[in-house]
Amino acid sequence: MAASAGDEGPLPLMSPPDVTELTDEQVDKQNDLKQAGVELLEDGKLEEALSKFSEAVAIGCASALLYSRRAGVLMQLGRTQAVINDCTAALTVNPDSAKALKMRARANAKLELWEQANLDFQAGLRMDFDDQTEEDSKLAFKKAKEIREAAVSKRVQKEQDDFETKLKADKAAYEAAVKARDAVWTDSKEEKYQETLRKIEEEKKRKEQKAAREAFQAQSTATKEAADKKDAAEKGQPPSKTEPASAAGGYASAADVPPTVEPQPAAEEPAP
Repeated sequence: MAASAGDEGPLPLMSPPDVTELTDEQVDKQNDLKQAGVELLEDGKLEEALSKFSEAVAIGCASALLYSRRAGVLMQLGRTQAVINDCTAALTVNPDSAKALKMRARANAKLELWEQANLDFQAGLRMDFDDQTEEDSKLAFKKAKEIREAAVSKRVQKEQDDFETKLKADKAAYEAAVKARDAVWTDSKEEKYQETLRKIEEEKKRKEQKAAREAFQAQSTATKEAADKKDAAEKGQPPSKTEPASAAGGYASAADVPPTVEPQPAAEEPAP
């Protein structure tokens, strides 16, 4: 089944994939068609030659050489995509077909597919070197090199851009984390910090008030004692002191305590 090839129209038919062997009659017919195609090609009748070669291909089991011959006609007709298609078919049959590689290289170059053209040129020259092909390959080699260098430059630039983008993203994530941490401090730790300060201030005030009370009490006691001493001095008496109770039983001293009188036993009456 023919495939579309853009403005070139349908691609020429390929050999039927289900035909794996030709009869003697088919071989003879295919050879006759190939010979007719060659003669028409020599007469410059390109379309007629293409038709004969296509009939020969359609019989089946087309050789790499038959595909290459038809590709040569297609090249002269300017059907570049069809050339690539026939050369690829020829290389499937015979991967070592230098003719198919060189022709496909020139077709790719016409389509400005420089990397593919360069690969085919280099492979064809390794198999079968010739000066014309070597000259034709120079432009493809140069263009393919430029494409590779541009691709490398683009990849390096993309890697650099990706790195910078990631760097910015990491920086933004870090700043967001710092901001979130600061927010946690403000909302939680700051409240605890202020509560601690309040407790410290309250404890300080409590101690100051206690110290003030104790100082006031000490001052009051000192003032009272001074007043008592003054009164006692004016009266010529020692200042009154509250002494604890003692064995004197409330007397000024033990010497002031009267002697104790022992009770006497009662006198016995004489017996009557």
